[in-house]
Amino acid sequence: MGLSKADKKKLESEVISNEARLKLTRLVRKRCASNDNNVSLINRNHFINVGRTVLDLPIYRLEPDDMGMYMNEEFGWHIAETELIMRRPDTVQLVEILADMLQQGMLDTRSVNRILADDNSSVRFKTEGFDEDIEVAILSETELEEENVDPDHPNIRVLTQRMDQAFEAKDYAGVLHASANIFETLAKLVFNNPNVENQTLASLFDGYRNRSELPVPLLDYILATYKRRNVEPLAGHGATNPPTVTAKDATILIEMTRMCVRLERRLALQELDAVPTTRPGGNVGESIGTTPATPAKNPAKAKSSTAKTKPKPKKKR
Repeated sequence: MGLSKADKKKLESEVISNEARLKLTRLVRKRCASNDNNVSLINRNHFINVGRTVLDLPIYRLEPDDMGMYMNEEFGWHIAETELIMRRPDTVQLVEILADMLQQGMLDTRSVNRILADDNSSVRFKTEGFDEDIEVAILSETELEEENVDPDHPNIRVLTQRMDQAFEAKDYAGVLHASANIFETLAKLVFNNPNVENQTLASLFDGYRNRSELPVPLLDYILATYKRRNVEPLAGHGATNPPTVTAKDATILIEMTRMCVRLERRLALQELDAVPTTRPGGNVGESIGTTPATPAKNPAKAKSSTAKTKPKPKKKR
């Protein structure tokens, strides 16, 4: 049970789209539904706490009053938290949450795998052994193609594999090329508009800058990487001069590229949900040596999404 360090490394650049997360949320809603409001609330509480356990958040203990009833505020809080179960975690955390829910029979493996396959994700879940334990399988590019997944679909995971392969082959100009392609793909994913699909990163960058949650220095770094790709021998064009990209340059490119992909996702979710996504003792901005991330726009919402205390009683339902 659980992901290995190698699996987590493979999933660092995996992108599970908001559309797929919405479909997963719909599965959760359906499983929570009941003609009895109290039963529905208890179901929601179970799903929420499985997710909060993986995220290392406090467990929310649901307690009825002496009449076995729950306050209206309980229903409101649980409905809101249900919508965040699949949206709040990063990819690694989401996979572990899904695995835990599948292990407990809270979700159907076939339905979850279908959503992941439609999203061109490399993650699949399967049942193993007499005890029917849930195992996570990370498919290779060949296995994905065998599933008839469109290989031309924008996929940061595939581009990251190419970047790593170029580094192993000491093709450091190839690392630069793959990194720039990842940044261009990331920008188009953030843009989320089919009209920009055939544009270059340079032509859509102003729009991407306005939509991105990344700090300005990182955005400048992305643009500089793309511009360097266009003039670097063997990175953007054929050339007779040797490339100037060193092994050190390539190492920095790989780590910066991975970080930007992860950070774009985390900051987008923080803005969407108004929920802090960093560990205690620092914020995202401090971890990369830039200014702190912008605080949530709706403090009240941020407070409600991580409530630890019971709401004050009002009406009973």
